[in-house]
Amino acid sequence: RRRGVASGRPKAAAGMALRRAAGATLAAAVGAGGLCAYRYEHDDGFRRAVRLYSEVGPVVAHYRWVEAKHKYGPRWLVKREQQSDDAYLQLDERYSDQVVALLKDLKGMYTKYGQIGAGMTNTFSEAWTEKLRELEDAVPPQPLEVVMQTLREEFGKDPMEVFEYFEETPLGSASIGQVHRARLAGSHEPCCVKVQYPDSQRMFREDMRTIRSFMELAAPEQVIILDELEASFEREFDYLVEAENLGRFHRELTMFDHEAKVPRPIAATSRVLVMELLDGVKLLDGVRSYAREVAAKQGKTLEELERAFKERLMREGAPERYTGPPAWQVALYLRSVRVRDAVVNGGVWAVNSVLSAFTGKRVSYWHTTLPPNAPRIVDTLMRVHGHQLMRMGAFNADPHAGNFMLLRDDRIGLIDFGATKVLTRGERLAACLLYAAIYRNDKSMLLDMVRVSGYRSKNFDEDVIWDLVRFGFDTFGQDLLRGKNVQQFMDDLYARDPWYESASNLTMAQFLSIRLRGVAMTLNHPVRCSDWWGPLAEQVLAEEGVPYESWSREVMQERFGPVTKAKGAATSRLASFFNGS
Repeated sequence: RRRGVASGRPKAAAGMALRRAAGATLAAAVGAGGLCAYRYEHDDGFRRAVRLYSEVGPVVAHYRWVEAKHKYGPRWLVKREQQSDDAYLQLDERYSDQVVALLKDLKGMYTKYGQIGAGMTNTFSEAWTEKLRELEDAVPPQPLEVVMQTLREEFGKDPMEVFEYFEETPLGSASIGQVHRARLAGSHEPCCVKVQYPDSQRMFREDMRTIRSFMELAAPEQVIILDELEASFEREFDYLVEAENLGRFHRELTMFDHEAKVPRPIAATSRVLVMELLDGVKLLDGVRSYAREVAAKQGKTLEELERAFKERLMREGAPERYTGPPAWQVALYLRSVRVRDAVVNGGVWAVNSVLSAFTGKRVSYWHTTLPPNAPRIVDTLMRVHGHQLMRMGAFNADPHAGNFMLLRDDRIGLIDFGATKVLTRGERLAACLLYAAIYRNDKSMLLDMVRVSGYRSKNFDEDVIWDLVRFGFDTFGQDLLRGKNVQQFMDDLYARDPWYESASNLTMAQFLSIRLRGVAMTLNHPVRCSDWWGPLAEQVLAEEGVPYESWSREVMQERFGPVTKAKGAATSRLASFFNGS
């Protein structure tokens, strides 16, 4: 009995300890649950993060599961190509509405990343790109009373003392603000008024923390560029800075006045920017308007026409370069059509003059819907932005399709300079050297630049590095992607040689290139940036006394000094090196 009692005591004690542990665990769970519920109710940043993880996380997991199944599954389970495409298309149709609706609702940086995806027509299906394009200027706007309150706080007076007219419906609404048409009191000058959303800066910082943690799980190879993106987007919140940028580009791009126009800033505060009103339509709206009429003539809807184009693109891949008629041939065709219409309508006028006098009837005038001159538009955008990058050392780092307009006088309107990146002279020359090396296909020079810059990877695989640079700065062509979409391409490179440190000086130049290539793809005009920027880069290097031929790894090392391995030093190393040139 004593042995039984003695042996029962440890059991009873163990049971008691177990019950206490269970009670503590339950209490902790209830407490944590209560804390999470409280934060979800009262902390907007926490609530937005929970929504991202809970609504987008399962979507990413589903795509990754399908990718793994088709990549590694046994042949009897999966018939590779066609079933893989069908599976992805089913996922696209299932999730695109849900995810884009979430991004619209969250606004902030989530909208920014959605805008990037809108231009990647060679990666995302039509189901995704159609929805993502809505994020470029069709995010649900704030009510007018919120806008008026911001204007009242910034101006210190009733907004209607500043404006004699203020249009209630915004011209566009995007990630951190919206734009309204207005007319100034006194001068009666038409203008655009850009108004920042309340709390957008606070939400931005919270969003970036969430995006970083999410990317670490879903796409770790992309995390390395987030610091520079965050610093660049941070500058967008001061509209006084944007007004200065706008004034600079308005003055310094005068050599392109016959092709492009930057609106003149009129007045600004930190959260309100008043600028000249440009007369035209958004670039994408103009292109889609023409495509809609073309589709109707073929007995199709615009969606059916775009779907056919997308299927061909998915089947054949994006070509390396545009191979259609050049800008001058398209311009000649457009001019001839306008002349023909004018001649025909002259005859119609003569007939109507007689016909209406006797019968009261009239013949309709002839009108031909003209396509946008896509080669000219792309050529203008590439040359203007090449000038910004190589000569000015300042450029709009966020040139998505919603930031360009087709003006009534056939020029291109350049709007929204909030995400302007300003380079040092050394960074500008580094960009020139980079594009000159890509243009010359000089792999040795480019690898020397990468070594000196402080790039670090597991194996320093030269082929991986060359492909990374070409993708990041030059081309989306199938000669590079080799049948993969962008995420598959990046996954493959990262698996072959994981990278963990890279100079961030030219991250926004990379962003500029990717965005412009996305716009060009939207116009069915794929480009290689080096075709435009390589020759200009060589010219700038020669003009500034550092011709391309004078550069070598030995010269770089001599002027730069020993490369250290301090974590996070890549940015300062590259800047110090090129600033000394």
